[in-house]
Amino acid sequence: MARCEYTMTEAMESGLQRLGREGMKQIVMAGAQAVVEETKKTIFQYRHVVTGNMMGSVAPGKLHEDIDSTWVDVYPQGDDRRGVSNAKKAFVINYGYGKRRTEKTGDKFITGHKATMQEVASRAMQAESDRLVQQLNGG
Repeated sequence: MARCEYTMTEAMESGLQRLGREGMKQIVMAGAQAVVEETKKTIFQYRHVVTGNMMGSVAPGKLHEDIDSTWVDVYPQGDDRRGVSNAKKAFVINYGYGKRRTEKTGDKFITGHKATMQEVASRAMQAESDRLVQQLNGG
């Protein structure tokens, strides 16, 4: 669905290298959890709640690691009680369906809030980073 990417300055990167892989995982998961809460709030604000299955299923997916990056996707997980994918429902609500203008277009409840999601994730990741660095320095 929507993708948020963050890059670090070299000074930040060298400071965080001391935290190691586990520290990076904690920072990424803190940002992911903040995005989960913001996504649930957005789903509720846009009134995309019938049974609550889709909203309740929003969670971080599998944590991915590369040589120089760590990331996780946040999206509705699993299927509802009828076997319909919650991620597919969110996709259709966000983007709409059909190729013609006369068909239903989505309301961009996810992609329209990318800047807000980035800000929320950045704040949470910065707070977790500060906490871990302070803990590492004996504070």
